[in-house]
Amino acid sequence: MLCIVDGVASSPLCYLWLPGNFIVAALLTENFHLSEAAYGLIVSLPFLANFLQIFLTPPLAHYFPAKSITLVTAWGNAAGWLAMAVALSFLPRGDPAASTPVFLGFFLGFSLLASINGVAWNSWTQEWSPERLRAKYFGFRNGLIQAATVLFLVLVWCTLRLYQGSLLATQGVIVVSVVLRAWSIIAQHRLNASAPAAGTAAPLSWQEQLQTIRRSRSLLRFIAFGAIWGFAYNSLGPFYPVFMYKQLGLSLDHICLFIILNTVGAAVTMPTWGRLLGRLGNKSVMAAAILLWQAQFLLWFFLDRDNSWLLYPLWIWNGFTWAGFTLGLFNMLLKLIPPEAKTIAIGINTAVTSIVTAVAPIISGAAITYALNHGWDAMRVYHYAFALQTVPAFVSCLVLLRVHEPKASPLSAVFGAMRNVRTLGAMLGLTFVANYVFVKPTRKGPR
Repeated sequence: MLCIVDGVASSPLCYLWLPGNFIVAALLTENFHLSEAAYGLIVSLPFLANFLQIFLTPPLAHYFPAKSITLVTAWGNAAGWLAMAVALSFLPRGDPAASTPVFLGFFLGFSLLASINGVAWNSWTQEWSPERLRAKYFGFRNGLIQAATVLFLVLVWCTLRLYQGSLLATQGVIVVSVVLRAWSIIAQHRLNASAPAAGTAAPLSWQEQLQTIRRSRSLLRFIAFGAIWGFAYNSLGPFYPVFMYKQLGLSLDHICLFIILNTVGAAVTMPTWGRLLGRLGNKSVMAAAILLWQAQFLLWFFLDRDNSWLLYPLWIWNGFTWAGFTLGLFNMLLKLIPPEAKTIAIGINTAVTSIVTAVAPIISGAAITYALNHGWDAMRVYHYAFALQTVPAFVSCLVLLRVHEPKASPLSAVFGAMRNVRTLGAMLGLTFVANYVFVKPTRKGPR
């Protein structure tokens, strides 16, 4: 029960942590007028932190228990958000040159603390959660997190409509999220590892694990696919809200409604995607989801203020396709990771995909800023950017189709392997999709 309270109460701040979400996008680009280049740099920080934590977490884990690291980083992150909520009242709203370094510092701190916290929490969880119960228990827990995420977005939408997206309303959302996070951390304090989970066989050496990974061509191709796809999505994903705010003239509560529709669309279609994955395999379903997902950008290319109503069905469609892709991505990675080299395989996958995904918004943000500063029409700049995004996305699909999908049973639990998907999904309000654990129902015998 305490773990469920922890997950549900922490979901609002976990959503806000990612600067690509629509609330923070409005805060940075609308309230404080940061340029696309500065915004792209800030958006890249969570992915950069996913890479840097590889060098920070092992030394900390050597000297401190996982529970202590989890609690300290959680309290530090919550305190940082509270400090930023207060600082917003004193930052100059008309001087991006002065406010940009402050936001960079805050979000770099948030990202590093959250990344280390995620690894430590996953490690600590394995101390008290029996392996035989993890899938069903966390599947139930993540279903509640899904409901909490939708409720949070609905409440944010109502709040922003009531206060017309004011800075004070955003500060209120942050403070409430921090209070809920404090409640979740108190629940973590009360969690005790009364019965450690069953142990596993002694792992191979690092050299032996590296050799195992080098022999796994399918895993290497899958990592390449993840890097290309991460670059494709994160190059423009964080800029969807910016385009809707600045070019389409939509308000924050409009975009909040789009995110709610997107989240509901993903939640409704997850069972269907799960059945397709079980019957047709992950690779083919994922490839179909990518093609269907990219098809919407044929309409994004023609979006303007006169036909912005198209965004309602487009965001629902985005939720449909993202859910199927993400479920397949998680299941396929579990199949491809060699059990005897699980630790280093997860580390390599996270490091490679994180660093490539981190570079994407920096490049696209700089390119958009350059084009705008040289007199290009802003609407056309974004239209061409949406079209160009489809090129690496389709290339990633071709790489995916060359991956051999084995029929071996997936690992029972690989915590943290999909960290980048959690990061990307939260931009769309879909944090629960990456945490979803698809459990094949037990076949009942004849009566």
